[in-house]
Amino acid sequence: MIAKTVFAFALLYLSCFQIVTGVSEREVASMLLADYQKEGRPVRDPTQVVLTSLDVYVIQIVKLIPRRQVLVINFWLVQRWRDDFLTWDPAEYGNISTIRLGSENIWRPRLVNYNRQHEEGWSELPDTNAIVRSDGEVLWTYPITLRSTCVLDIARFPFDVQKCPLKFGSWTYDSLNLKLVNISTTGNIDYFAANGEWELLSFDLEVNEVEYSCCPGIPWDDMTYTITLQRRPKFFILYLVAPSVTFSLLTVWGFWLPPDSGERLSLCINLLLALIFLQQGVAAYLPDTATNIPLIDVFFVANILLVGASSILTILTLSIHFKCFDLPPVPNWLRCLFCLDQSDSSTYRVNAPQDNNDGAMDAFFATNGSNPAWRLVRRVKKIIRQLKEEQEMMTNCLKTESEWKILLGKIDRCLLIAFFIALVVITASILGPNK
Repeated sequence: MIAKTVFAFALLYLSCFQIVTGVSEREVASMLLADYQKEGRPVRDPTQVVLTSLDVYVIQIVKLIPRRQVLVINFWLVQRWRDDFLTWDPAEYGNISTIRLGSENIWRPRLVNYNRQHEEGWSELPDTNAIVRSDGEVLWTYPITLRSTCVLDIARFPFDVQKCPLKFGSWTYDSLNLKLVNISTTGNIDYFAANGEWELLSFDLEVNEVEYSCCPGIPWDDMTYTITLQRRPKFFILYLVAPSVTFSLLTVWGFWLPPDSGERLSLCINLLLALIFLQQGVAAYLPDTATNIPLIDVFFVANILLVGASSILTILTLSIHFKCFDLPPVPNWLRCLFCLDQSDSSTYRVNAPQDNNDGAMDAFFATNGSNPAWRLVRRVKKIIRQLKEEQEMMTNCLKTESEWKILLGKIDRCLLIAFFIALVVITASILGPNK
């Protein structure tokens, strides 16, 4: 009899234990979602504000597309809010205090990135599960890849620092219905994977309340995360800055070559082509439109202009060297500007010396022209006179050519000094510390 009584109590105990522990999360979820409506705000009092927090974990900088000025970045987004219709008593449901529900089955704040650039296959919202606690607190986390606009400041490329704002907020709920609160004062960078091109300097947060022209008098909340990136310049120093500085130094030393040398012109043309090629390489890393011009472009343009000036000067020198008969005298203002000897100007007014007996000889030949000997003497005298005139003309031409060459040589040296100063100033501006 006693054994039967103990057995009955054991069956009763086991049945009670089964009733208590037999409740599953599926049953809790079914109970919660039985009459749940996800279209309306999750508050029983319509005047109540839904407090929502957003934490952003930056995981990886995928790329920064300079031509389109778009930042592609991987995030973990963590959203928290309270849902009055997702509550239960854990004591009645097997002490289950936390369950997982599909986020597509419940109300969500649907915070969006205001400056996102949508593209098929990017920035899709994943339907991950949300963690729901018995008091109605909902925690929804998910990874996402965003394409966000970022206006670039490339004035100091490749030593530039970029600041890209990421503005998050509700697209349909104002701050009277949904209030954004921040748990931390900055974005989270604990799980950030280093990028080979960009270094993450900071990830700041600012909570704003803005009124838009569509809805005057109604405030809207947004959270603006500002990610600050600094370009790693080693690659660009090796492949862009170092070759350009080398070509610039070659241009400087090219001014020491004689301008009338053909090698000078060949060197200038080759340097000009090389600088243009490097400038095109820089353009691939810059946006199509920019608010300012990068210093490295100024550097290339200055080099190209000075190499072009050297080429023009070389061509002019070669033209003077091979066509000296049509050269005009050096203008006086150039003489004063480059301190040429003023006494050289008298050489351009030299006339052939006149023989005082030419008149008497001509009268004699007119009366005795029939004598063959005198005719021969007269012809020889005329030839000698022409030779003297040609010799004097050649002498003046050589003097004019010499003066032009001296002038061009001084211009060449002035360009050398100007180019060297410009090269030092621009290089120091580019390689100097950030301001």
